[in-house]
Amino acid sequence: MKLDCIGFGSINIDEFWEVPEEFFRLIGVYPGQEVVRNVEWFNQYYPLLKQTASMKGIGPGGSAANTIAALHSMGFLTGFYGAAGNDADQIITLEELGSEHLLKIRRVDMPSGRCLALIDHKDPNRDRALIIVPNANGLADLEASDIQYFSESSWIHMTSFVDLKPLDAQKRLIGALPESVRVSFDPGVVYCRMGAKALETILLSSEILFVTTEELFMMTGLVDLNKAVSILLGHGVKTVVVKMGPEGIMAFESNQQFFQKPIVAARIVDRTGAGDVAAAGFLAGRILELSITDCLQLGAAAASYSIQDYGRSSYPDRQFLKNFLANLNKNVYL
Repeated sequence: MKLDCIGFGSINIDEFWEVPEEFFRLIGVYPGQEVVRNVEWFNQYYPLLKQTASMKGIGPGGSAANTIAALHSMGFLTGFYGAAGNDADQIITLEELGSEHLLKIRRVDMPSGRCLALIDHKDPNRDRALIIVPNANGLADLEASDIQYFSESSWIHMTSFVDLKPLDAQKRLIGALPESVRVSFDPGVVYCRMGAKALETILLSSEILFVTTEELFMMTGLVDLNKAVSILLGHGVKTVVVKMGPEGIMAFESNQQFFQKPIVAARIVDRTGAGDVAAAGFLAGRILELSITDCLQLGAAAASYSIQDYGRSSYPDRQFLKNFLANLNKNVYL
């Protein structure tokens, strides 16, 4: 059975908190930032978070997992490769990533990865700070017998891990894939800090690279958008998709560039994961062989749809996709 897309990335438990401004000052992390912290930090500050903030939701997360969950919700045949801890059954709903027999998720005797999404309760734009505690994700390694699993998918969507062991596994996988498998890559802040050279093995095989403007500059060391994109296209990437949040989405291919303005949401509750859902929308368009402008519009529409509630509770579904295609007057078989 050929899958549409397999995700290879972190699996997290996401917690959504509304916090006072004083707590941001206390921890030295502010909305718009994404940082990695260890278990000692978590044990020190989590009790203070519970005392001063209000939890608004808890659910499954992780960049690749969010993208795959959105694709699965829209009706695509998906799989996932990663590691989850002993608390996964209570909170992480793995069935959102695909049918059980299509998932290869290593279960380990330790807590799952954790992501604290801290939202300033006074901010009308609902921007957030993300604090990552990796935990079980560091044990996501590649077995030689699993190469066949990836080889039977049309697309593989890779995202970052904090530990180097899973990154090495991703690089080994790239070298073993048949040419028929297409790769999309969303490196996030953690990988982008390493620079383009450290990621060259994956970039050379990536048909699509998803980055924010800040990640793009971080990865290349440049602050000129066009020059930074040229560097990545020179590393072998065919399409660079720049996620700009409330400012829209851009895509670059060779000597062409495309812009999609943001689509206004009915309401804004939580922006966490919106970029992952935008990637899912763009990938959905590629799977359905839509034009790049239609892919961008689908990405923007999916992201807008997703921010109307916490976590995955408002992810785009199959009816959303049908309505979108109907509005485009596209006769696409789903």
